Amino acid sequence: MRKHSFIAGEYYHVYAHSVGNMALLQSRRDYERFLSTMFVANGRRDISHLDRFPGLNLVSDIRDSKIDLGEALVDIVGFCLMQNHFHLLLQEKSDGNISYFMHRILVSYSKYFNLKYERRGHVFERTFDSKHLNDDNYLMRALAYIHLNPKDFKGRKKKEHRYEWSSYQDYIGENRWGKLLSTEFAFEYFENDKNSLRDFTETAREDDYELDSLS
Repeated sequence: MRKHSFIAGEYYHVYAHSVGNMALLQSRRDYERFLSTMFVANGRRDISHLDRFPGLNLVSDIRDSKIDLGEALVDIVGFCLMQNHFHLLLQEKSDGNISYFMHRILVSYSKYFNLKYERRGHVFERTFDSKHLNDDNYLMRALAYIHLNPKDFKGRKKKEHRYEWSSYQDYIGENRWGKLLSTEFAFEYFENDKNSLRDFTETAREDDYELDSLS
């Protein structure tokens, strides 16, 4: 049972792991499909047949207001997609929206994955896990933790900002997702100084904290 509720205006670190340590993301197409699913899920409107939209074209159309998903369910503050799990940092916009948002992602991607890889059964270990980020420093440390996830990949340590499937590069470089990624809180925290944000993240690397020890 979840130890907290999702309360409007509050921030949460949300994460899910594949069942049996299975590779959730096995190809570039899988990563693109997951990102498309994540952004499409953040609205009341359903868009069916995502396979009709190659690459991230659908996301670009949503970002550029060519497609209207309706009011966003959550604010997506940060993300990192790894081969067998993913991390999101979300702000709840209305009580219960995070649960609905995550349900949409997990069900949609599971259907895609099982069809593509000709399998049945659960794709994720459990529905999803979450931690309430109840102060500003805790929130920024969680964002740093998320952005540093690729550090153990060969050749990726201290180059996590180049990892394509994370929002880190969108904070210290150009934001690829525009209004779909809510960067305002972090930039206000660091007084709109991208170098300060990067320095904070680099310092967090030395903390070597685990997910459950963040406090």
